[in-house]
Amino acid sequence: MRGLSCQRVSVRPTAVRSRGRPPRLVAAGILVAVVLAAGLVALVTGGSSRHLVPGGGNSDSSFDPLAFYSSQAGALQAAAAAGYSHVIYAKSPGGIVASVRRTEHYRAQIDAAAKKGPVDATTLEAIVLLESAGRPDIVAGPNLSAAAGLTQILAETGRNLLGMRIDLSASRRLSAQIAAAARAHDARKVASLSKRRGQVDQRFDPAAALAATERYMAIAQKTFGRSDLTVVSYHMGIGNLETALRRYAGPSSSSTPIAKLVSDQSLSYTKLYFDSTPLRHPAAWGWLYALGDDSESYLWRVQAAVQILALHRSDPARLARQAALQTAAPSAERVLRPPGTPVLADRAAVAAARARGYLLAIPSGAAGTNAGLQTAGSLSLRPEALAAALYIAAGVRQIGRSQQPLQITAATTDAADLRTQARLDHGLADADPLHATGYAFDVARAYATPAQAQAFQFMLDRLLALNVIAWVRHRRIIHVVVGPGSSALAGLLPKA
Repeated sequence: MRGLSCQRVSVRPTAVRSRGRPPRLVAAGILVAVVLAAGLVALVTGGSSRHLVPGGGNSDSSFDPLAFYSSQAGALQAAAAAGYSHVIYAKSPGGIVASVRRTEHYRAQIDAAAKKGPVDATTLEAIVLLESAGRPDIVAGPNLSAAAGLTQILAETGRNLLGMRIDLSASRRLSAQIAAAARAHDARKVASLSKRRGQVDQRFDPAAALAATERYMAIAQKTFGRSDLTVVSYHMGIGNLETALRRYAGPSSSSTPIAKLVSDQSLSYTKLYFDSTPLRHPAAWGWLYALGDDSESYLWRVQAAVQILALHRSDPARLARQAALQTAAPSAERVLRPPGTPVLADRAAVAAARARGYLLAIPSGAAGTNAGLQTAGSLSLRPEALAAALYIAAGVRQIGRSQQPLQITAATTDAADLRTQARLDHGLADADPLHATGYAFDVARAYATPAQAQAFQFMLDRLLALNVIAWVRHRRIIHVVVGPGSSALAGLLPKA
């Protein structure tokens, strides 16, 4: 099943290769650079050294401030839904409000279908919003054998697994006639032909499609015994999800019935997703990553859709404001740092902010190389943004097994110089106004190895899922904006 896709924005290399005064920090960031040359790699606590290993979990010798804990599952789900909500706003045909209204048109049929299946009406409605934006005639591709209809069911799945009546030849013939009638602006004929198509291809009959979706969910619920896994499987497929769960559990799980394995090990999707990294449960992470079809983020997008639908009913004005922020930029950066975030108006303001410790210098030279970052000239960031950049760099180094640092091409620039600076950097710098807040930085898309590029992709995806950053790809750089969620990384910066 396919829907509003959150396609992975590849970091594939162009060349392989808050308001208020922050805590007082050392001016000019000299101590930051010195300590981070060694201290980012090793945090000294109570006389014992633990190395920062993003994605590596916590042990006597290593730590990760964003490591998975089951007790935080609820907060992680909320963060992931927030982090992945941007795509729904950005890709909703006609805007999110129009998509929600189209979806709500089918609420009575959704309620009827939900009474006969394991997925509640609220979740099923969110799936409709995500899959088709409430358009019962949409096809995910040029061929009718692809996913189609209100809940985007593949022809093969619908016919062979869900018992739907799907005559592709008749459906293709009627689809051509519908297109011709639409071109002739004959609405009555379009409606008549569409009704006939729904009879020969039940994916185009909303009530039949919703009922079939619940039949699929019933099969998945019986297989896994958990509602979250049931929803994930709708996009990922039951077999693919079972493979991921078994790879997480390890080779000894191969003979255990999957429902028993899920129950015995309390395998929620939150656990599978957030506890699988290239360094922890790499077989499970690798399987999810290799799917390459956004299946791994499907549950978070469904949960985001649930929240959007609820907001439309409870506070439509707030939804409109949220939509304006979500669509103001190619990422959710304006949600993380909305209008009103203080900006540095000119060079004097930048200099003053650095002198007072509001901005910290990004480590450069040998210190920067040791921290996994390389800069051209003297660049600075807000402490929260610097902590995020250092965390990303540490993860890329550990996961990508490369000593080659990431190249930061732009960081804080005063508002008056944004365009000039972009030109001076020959297009590497993004002239986004958030560069004047200190919360944005750009990383060149030039990597030492494909493994380093993949490690960077993992760090971006994971921090997006944690709602710590928003990011977007430009031709030569990755533009990153750091949000308030980066407070969890504050401990990576030395205290004055």
